[in-house]
Amino acid sequence: MGKHQPLNGLLHTGRRGFIKLSGAGVAWAMLTRAHAQSNREITFAGPIPVTAQSGESYRGSNEQPVPGPGLPPPDLERYGYIQEEYFISGTVDGRPYSTSLLVRKPKDPTKFTGIVGVETIHAAGAIPFWGTGREVWAPNGHAWVGVASQRVALETQVKKFNPTRYASLQLPEAASTGGMTQDMISQAIMTSVGASLKSNSSVGPFAGTPVKYLFMGGASQTGGTTLSYIQQSHTRARLPNGKPIYDGYLPAANFTIEPISLPDAAIIHLVGEGDFELFSQVTRAPGFKVRGDSDAAHDRYREYEVAAASHVPSRGSTAGVKAGETASQFPSPPIYKAALINLIEWVTKGTSPPKAAPIERINGQIVRDKFGNAKGGVRSPYVDVPTVHYIASAPLAAGDDRSRAQHGLQEPIPAAELKALYKTRAQYLKRFDQGIDKMVAARWILAADAQKLKDEEATSAPL
Repeated sequence: MGKHQPLNGLLHTGRRGFIKLSGAGVAWAMLTRAHAQSNREITFAGPIPVTAQSGESYRGSNEQPVPGPGLPPPDLERYGYIQEEYFISGTVDGRPYSTSLLVRKPKDPTKFTGIVGVETIHAAGAIPFWGTGREVWAPNGHAWVGVASQRVALETQVKKFNPTRYASLQLPEAASTGGMTQDMISQAIMTSVGASLKSNSSVGPFAGTPVKYLFMGGASQTGGTTLSYIQQSHTRARLPNGKPIYDGYLPAANFTIEPISLPDAAIIHLVGEGDFELFSQVTRAPGFKVRGDSDAAHDRYREYEVAAASHVPSRGSTAGVKAGETASQFPSPPIYKAALINLIEWVTKGTSPPKAAPIERINGQIVRDKFGNAKGGVRSPYVDVPTVHYIASAPLAAGDDRSRAQHGLQEPIPAAELKALYKTRAQYLKRFDQGIDKMVAARWILAADAQKLKDEEATSAPL
């Protein structure tokens, strides 16, 4: 396995120049440079225009961690946002690379907060960190950057989306494309990108608008790459002043073999009940090693395990659903959005996030109440004032596609039991609304999302 050289003592100088971009339908573009102590450098070319000849830039296959048909153009105008794409190039262990960097930011630089979310494009082309935080980044003046740092994503997703625009891009192939060597190439690129963004050059994607905080995140496969970066690269990825490049991490829907901690960055590890069952069904993984929360200055950590949440949110989807089954309608996105806000405020304001007990497990098996719903974890009225039994990971039978286990199902609690529990529809709704209010007070969801959930339940509640 090739050995990755750490990017310590990063320095930066800026210069202007021009380069012809072959195979991209683009004539000329501005360059900026960020120099690393190891003689590696990263060069930004762009912004790359969208023309009739070059075509559109890649925008993700899905906002969830699964393959999809491709996202429509993002509605950035209503937020006063713009999208720019840069081609970045450099070397990793002496091997050259060039790839895509997609930027979404306020059109008015004075409205930029200096906060940037960064994610590597998912192996299946998804951009879940954008999807989780779309209503966090844009409405608040933050920026988002997607980096095609994984070779599998560049070759099978980005380049296939627009072969003409991306013909010149390439990442080195490691000895094992699925092993750690390939992952370390991606990590080196993510380190270089982060260091360049934080260098606050007078040219580049954030010229004249200093980047103050960087957050890395992802879900499922990129939840795994984020966890790997925390364990393998964070402590070596330093700015010239010794401070970390990335200030906070939100790895979701994946696990580690060993519990994680960092001395100078905050972590919220976010998983759903379905993640435990999915990984057990599909990978036959042993018991997962999770850890307790910490507010220590040298160990800021939260473990959020959301009861009833499936690996992939199932609302509005029939994927993995067989005849006679109903897809889970559990609303995990508002909880995940609030978790991102809590992480940002933890890093930027020192506001301690809420804590939750883990999902109860005995010998690796989830402990359930009389309705079959999980005990413990991040609670909601969907499980505390239930009308259905949630199956957070659809069971697999012989011949089933394994992706079925990524999705959740639900089964109704019999009407007679609901009548005994709540007496009337009005009493049920009162208890449901009280449960939602508790979530807002505890900062598990936002007030605006809470009202939407209340209104929705008022139109669809049983009894």
